[in-house]
Amino acid sequence: MLFQDLAAALKGTLSPLWLITGEEPLLMLEAADMIRQQARAQGCTEREVLNASALWDWSKLIDACQAMSLFGDKKIVELRLASPRPGVKGADMLGRIAQMPLDGVVLIISVAWDWQLKSAAWYKKLAAAAQVVECAPVPARELPAWFKGRLAQKGLSAEPEALRILAERCEGNLLAANQEVLKLYYRFGQGKTIEANDVSESVLDVSRFDVENLLEAIVSGDGAKAVRVLENLRAKAESIPAFLWAIAEDLRAAARVRSLMDAGISKNAALMQARIFPESRKRRAGLAASRMTSRKLASALMLAADIDKISKGLVVADRDADPWIELASLASFLAR
Repeated sequence: MLFQDLAAALKGTLSPLWLITGEEPLLMLEAADMIRQQARAQGCTEREVLNASALWDWSKLIDACQAMSLFGDKKIVELRLASPRPGVKGADMLGRIAQMPLDGVVLIISVAWDWQLKSAAWYKKLAAAAQVVECAPVPARELPAWFKGRLAQKGLSAEPEALRILAERCEGNLLAANQEVLKLYYRFGQGKTIEANDVSESVLDVSRFDVENLLEAIVSGDGAKAVRVLENLRAKAESIPAFLWAIAEDLRAAARVRSLMDAGISKNAALMQARIFPESRKRRAGLAASRMTSRKLASALMLAADIDKISKGLVVADRDADPWIELASLASFLAR
């Protein structure tokens, strides 16, 4: 089935085996999310994510699909293939898993498209046993309608010229296109009719942002601005570790000040006692400590540590593999 047919297919009995493939990463992520939501609605309370490659220990897949929950609950197992070529052992295991009865398990297998994929024996076995979801790129002529639908989901409408500009600038990259929708939503909120000038101004505005702007937006709770800055940093291919340490330093400084304030010390005295330098960080620490609790700052630091791991290629349970998505989550969390 095509991605656009998935919502209707999920209204019936949920298949225990799903195979998601295609050339559009955003739609693949959203397809997996839709299946997860339906699985949870039907009693799957546990989730296990496996990232596999040709050199991976493929016995873990069988173990995950056969391991019973301590409480007998149903579970979701997600297998994300790093490559359409899983190796000899991987191909053998994927062929075997297609024949296995999946009792109490919903298995979601995601693999990026390759022109040789459908000719692989393991793929044919899986496709015969699974519900296959194909996530093809949205053609350029359909992008304005796609943007219109995405904006409508956020309570926004748009003039035809605004839709045309968005489509022109985001053709071939739905991840960027979706982020443009989020930027417009964060900037204008619901009920706005997006005009061509709004799109142009948004892009021009982003082009002027840097890491210092990002830090200011994060500590002040301006989530919309933080997301726009992140989009600019990503477009310029900034290295995440190069600026994530600065975010963490600001959060640690704010946590120290907040802890002293919780102990009954005034903010000004806490800032003096915490000995924070330079002055710009001291000012941001005071601002963040005034509007965030110690618990929230601790949670933000834990998320920042996870983002650092993801940006260096490590897998973190229950986190997205794209560190930029998690950075946007961090900014939104701090803005609330």
